[in-house]
Amino acid sequence: MEVDNLSDAELNNLIICKKCATLHKKIKLEKQTKATCRTCKSTLYRKHLDLLDKSLALTLAMFIFFIVANLFPIVTINLQGAVSEITLSSVFLTMFLEQFYFTGLMCAFLIFILPITFMSLFLTLLIFMKFRIYENAVKKMLVFLSSLLPWNMVEIFLISILVAMVKLIGYAEIHLGVSFWALVGFVIVDIYISKNISMLALWGLKENIYEKSK
Repeated sequence: MEVDNLSDAELNNLIICKKCATLHKKIKLEKQTKATCRTCKSTLYRKHLDLLDKSLALTLAMFIFFIVANLFPIVTINLQGAVSEITLSSVFLTMFLEQFYFTGLMCAFLIFILPITFMSLFLTLLIFMKFRIYENAVKKMLVFLSSLLPWNMVEIFLISILVAMVKLIGYAEIHLGVSFWALVGFVIVDIYISKNISMLALWGLKENIYEKSK
């Protein structure tokens, strides 16, 4: 398909498959259905039911899980009478105290600053769309969120905790705290949002909402 001479409106009606780079023309979907690539059969986009309200509910759930995960110890380790409690903040603070400044800074960014930034932006743009206000701000936030998504690595941090616990099982008593389960809940909701609510769907929602308000 030749795209050089197409107008902006015509280009907006096209979509590229992320898996095989095949170009497709968008079609209108019924609720709770999806469009798939003709070449590789991967999902191109979905038609969500109540996408805005569902996204708001999931984002609020993420916030609650993340707050709880930061309030209490994730893991309590008893090694021959020496008890240590590990919290999210203690992970990167300990690295700073041990003078591993770059590693501590990266941990702080990936497991604290980035999730807070992502959730705050996501919740703010959803509220703006809910009230049909600040269209230009919503557009900029969607662009910024797209650049943040590749840095989302909280699930890797959770896997690292699990691996460390497996190695310590034979040497120490390990007690999982409330924050550990809150972190698991946060990661599950985060993965669900990443896999089921695409940026393309949010852009489509934004266009639909602000077109109706004009």
